[in-house]
Amino acid sequence: MQYVVGCVPYVNAKPLVSQFEHLKELSPVKVLYQVPSKLPAMLDSGSAQAVLVSSFDALKTKGRTIAAGCSISTRGEAQSVRIFSKVPIEEIKTIALDNSSLTSIQLAQIILIENYGVRAEATLIGPNQNAMLKQRDACVLIGDNGMTADPDGLYVLDCGIEWRKLSNLPFVWAAWIGKKDMPEELAQLLLNAKEWGQEHLKLVADEAQREVHWPGDSCKKYLTEIMNYDLTDEHMKGLKLFQELSLKHGFLKEKHFPSLVNPQSPAAAVAV
Repeated sequence: MQYVVGCVPYVNAKPLVSQFEHLKELSPVKVLYQVPSKLPAMLDSGSAQAVLVSSFDALKTKGRTIAAGCSISTRGEAQSVRIFSKVPIEEIKTIALDNSSLTSIQLAQIILIENYGVRAEATLIGPNQNAMLKQRDACVLIGDNGMTADPDGLYVLDCGIEWRKLSNLPFVWAAWIGKKDMPEELAQLLLNAKEWGQEHLKLVADEAQREVHWPGDSCKKYLTEIMNYDLTDEHMKGLKLFQELSLKHGFLKEKHFPSLVNPQSPAAAVAV
């Protein structure tokens, strides 16, 4: 059986899906790419059995599950999720939120409230830095747009650093999210792919660099030194704190915490 999964189209996801792309037609998993805000619909419609999507979706939607052992996380600096402001951070009154994002735009607002005492009027706008800053005091950009946005003359906050200041925990930006019936076999395949990506990280980084043309060795540094792909108890504590703060500040209305889908036993795992 070939499974279908949805994935964000960003560099930081490549170590989790590169194996499937290398296997091509032999892959047991087909990967479809879409921006974070559109991935949950793929899951809800049944067109994908799992989606590598913003962790916020797993917190706001009842009945979500997470494949164990895999995430897109940081333990500090994120680089690709940043707030850019024309005014000092404490003076932000209005903020443009990247409309392709689910998790990062909630986290950015929590950071402004908790770390700076700022509750800005927020508006969803397409991810164009110049257009966003023409309309608002500040903006939030994510993914490759957040990585390459121009900081010149602006006040800049890295949301990964700010979360670490607030919590001293990792932040789970995205995970493999499914419904209650996510197959254990699929969870195993996703874990296998993560392990393959970690073993071949230089290859993955080189391939990504040829696609995005980031300056110097920034792509390699980003994937090998900034990003983290584990999902430990510490990561889950960070996710639970994010849930608590989202509830506290009204970004979540109900408390739903996803259960983990553990991979099938190694003896039963499908070879890839």
